[in-house]
Amino acid sequence: MTPPLLREAPTAETPEKLLDALLSSVSHDLRSPLLTLSLSAELIRESVREAAGEAESDGSTEVALDAMKIGTEDLERMLKALATIARARRRDHETRPVPLRMLLGGHIVISDFADLERLIVAVDATPIRELLDLLCGEDPSEIELTRTDSHVVLSIPSRVALPELDASPLLALASALPLHAGTVIEDLASLQLQLARQSCVIELEGGVVRLWLPVRPDAA
Repeated sequence: MTPPLLREAPTAETPEKLLDALLSSVSHDLRSPLLTLSLSAELIRESVREAAGEAESDGSTEVALDAMKIGTEDLERMLKALATIARARRRDHETRPVPLRMLLGGHIVISDFADLERLIVAVDATPIRELLDLLCGEDPSEIELTRTDSHVVLSIPSRVALPELDASPLLALASALPLHAGTVIEDLASLQLQLARQSCVIELEGGVVRLWLPVRPDAA
């Protein structure tokens, strides 16, 4: 008798799916015990003050509770950063041809490229505009533009103070979460992750952010 055929082997979980699950678990599931710790510390503080009444409270107890409060606030800040990255990974994007002039709006473009009006990039405009708003605020900036065969390169001066980094914003955040969570590096890391899915690259050099945008193949 011919033995029955086994069913197809199950599909292995992809690293991307496992990473998404881990980010979601860490950023959301750990908030409940963190909130419990925070509320418990406040209840202990109130109990100590009520028990002390008019007497002087125990200084060491206050110091310990203050340290616990700082610790829980730091944890909350880092969990929020991980939640930001998790949302960036899940955020939908729609890549489409966009005239570069339209994308840059009222910003002043400095370039030797002769036919800037015909230059079209293949991107989702939303995270790029969010990046420009983050770095430039509401006022127009002077943005330098250069061109390669495959990309337009924008050098965007930042009005927000940027730290010196030895890595990209995303890697810097992942490598030093206590240092960069809740800062502009967290925002840049989120945008970098969204832009990377569109073959865009972010570089930081001093106070300038260099953004590489893929040119539509049939663009001038």
